[in-house]
Amino acid sequence: MFQLWMRVSSILRKEVFRMAKNKKVLYPVVFMIGITIVFTSVLALINEVSAERILQQSRLKEQSKVLYAFNIDYGETGEDIIRQYNQFIEERQIGNQIYYVRKSNNEVTGYAFKIEGAGLWGGIEAILAFTQDFNKLTGVAFLNHSETPGLGGRIDEEWFQEQFRDISLDVNDTEPYLIFRPSSGGNVDTISGATSTSKAVLNIFNQNIEVILTEIKGGVLNE
Repeated sequence: MFQLWMRVSSILRKEVFRMAKNKKVLYPVVFMIGITIVFTSVLALINEVSAERILQQSRLKEQSKVLYAFNIDYGETGEDIIRQYNQFIEERQIGNQIYYVRKSNNEVTGYAFKIEGAGLWGGIEAILAFTQDFNKLTGVAFLNHSETPGLGGRIDEEWFQEQFRDISLDVNDTEPYLIFRPSSGGNVDTISGATSTSKAVLNIFNQNIEVILTEIKGGVLNE
């Protein structure tokens, strides 16, 4: 009987020791799992907040570019941009394309479209704005591009964008709408040292102007 008790006691001690040992191993594992869950949750929250903020900034940037293309002063703060945008711009849709309508005293005074094309080093996205009769280009604004800073990246500079103001689109069928000076009929200047990017920009603009005037204009005016 005594021997049996000793054997049972020994087995119990071993089991208790094993359980204690397992707990020592288990505690760090549980701790690490808990820490991982906490950090993952925090990172997910930060990512969600950041994504929303990035979306808001992207939206604000687009609104400011639309206002610039229409030659509307949009102030210096986000609040200024939103106020001016809500006052003068109305968003509409034709097919799958969103376009922008400029209004003054409830009268339509212009239309703008987001366009894109291939630049020298990547895609170029821009806004093209027109008068209400589509006879003139009101202005342009670049949204995104991957052109080289100091060279093709200078398409962002004000002097380059401002030269597209009030350009007549009443041209012969055989002529492009936009032509580099000093060529005959030239109406814009190229960027020195960035000829390839300048040509790419003009090709994008001319191609999209053609599509807008021949395929989109009618539907927009008939709405």
